[in-house]
Amino acid sequence: MTVDAPATYHTQVTDPTRVQLPVTVDAGSGSSVRGITLTVDASEVRGKVRLDAKRICTEGTGYVFTCRLTSSSRRYRLYDLVVLGADRAAEPGAHGTVRFSATGPNGQRAEAETVMTAGTPELWGKKIAIEDAAAGKPVELWGGVLNRGPVAASGIGVTLVASRMEIDRRYANCRYAESGESRAYCYFDTQVEPGEAYAFDAPFVVEGAAELTKGSVSLRIFAPGQDAGPYFDEDEYTVPGTGPKLGLKPTEPKGFAQMSGHIPIDTNQRVDVRAVAGDLRGRPGDIVQLAVGLRNGGAGRVDARYLRYEVVPPRGVTLIPPEKPSPDPEADEAPYWICSPWEQGEERYTCGSKSLKPGASETQVLRFRIDERTTGTGQVKVVLKGGYAQRDSDKGNNVAKIAVRVAGADDGRGRSVARRSGGLSWGLAAGIGVVCALALAAAVFYGVRRSRRRD
Repeated sequence: MTVDAPATYHTQVTDPTRVQLPVTVDAGSGSSVRGITLTVDASEVRGKVRLDAKRICTEGTGYVFTCRLTSSSRRYRLYDLVVLGADRAAEPGAHGTVRFSATGPNGQRAEAETVMTAGTPELWGKKIAIEDAAAGKPVELWGGVLNRGPVAASGIGVTLVASRMEIDRRYANCRYAESGESRAYCYFDTQVEPGEAYAFDAPFVVEGAAELTKGSVSLRIFAPGQDAGPYFDEDEYTVPGTGPKLGLKPTEPKGFAQMSGHIPIDTNQRVDVRAVAGDLRGRPGDIVQLAVGLRNGGAGRVDARYLRYEVVPPRGVTLIPPEKPSPDPEADEAPYWICSPWEQGEERYTCGSKSLKPGASETQVLRFRIDERTTGTGQVKVVLKGGYAQRDSDKGNNVAKIAVRVAGADDGRGRSVARRSGGLSWGLAAGIGVVCALALAAAVFYGVRRSRRRD
């Protein structure tokens, strides 16, 4: 049987949090923690750190708590002893030792200790942004740490999570996640006093595929035992790094920022986003279907959050959105339309898109009603954000026309669609009708005169 507790634990002073004390009891192979009694003696931190016991840990007096475990699991994380932050009367840096003692139903015993401190280091990182990196090539991230808090950090932990990129597994004091997103956890045993700054003596290295246009790395720096630190499971990092240790070297406290965890990485890869549209053929009153959307003809990927397109129906034509579905409480996901507004007869619609890899398309079939005899022209227009407009290698295909071809409508050159197809034009038919009417009137007049003469 063992009790696992952090060697040090820092609590917030100015921004108290409510955090479960990270203590785990392990009953050992083939056993469960049921029947184990855990005694927590926190009397040394009374007046320095505020604790709140509940449910299974409510027995005891003062700052000595008794927790009776009833789980059938082999390992049990203590949920019912909560840290509320530093006591209001405590000076930053005030600390004491919390002692844990576990007794099993068969007399087994296990102990652990945690030095709990009122106050926490405030660790800032280097502000980093990478632009115009060579696509498909390694990218170096030179970082560091500055302690802006009131107490020293007994060590430094660093986590990295790469988006659409891979972290090179090159450092012996780092461990890496075997599956999922590329992740790393590194630890440095250097003590960082308030006001001190250190730089990493080598870079973290990440690499993306040749099609990558935008990637990012999330980098978090924390001190051991910080209750406001990143919530991660150290056990997930199972792959050891190869090569030398990554170290720290003193540096000037310049170029650091509090909100420095997000590192954007832009490459020099290009895209070519093309609008997709076509002609509407029919007669007034017809409802015609047409596929509209986007196609990526470039070598680079386009992320969905930076990609939209606009649909402008031609004059005299109404875009008819799909009917809004009735709510289905049993459905996993409600169907939705990717455009807005969800009303017919609007002059312009804005539509979303999925991310487009090289050669990929995103189209949808829309319904248009031809209301008038018109030769008006609408369009589908690409809308790029986040710097993608500057990456587009051919802006000439960002707009595609929606032309209307209506039978019986003038084509702008004095000829009608019906005349070109072999039928009579409206003007010719009208002329023939007038001639026939005049001839009939003359014949009637001539017949009346002859009848009068015979009488």
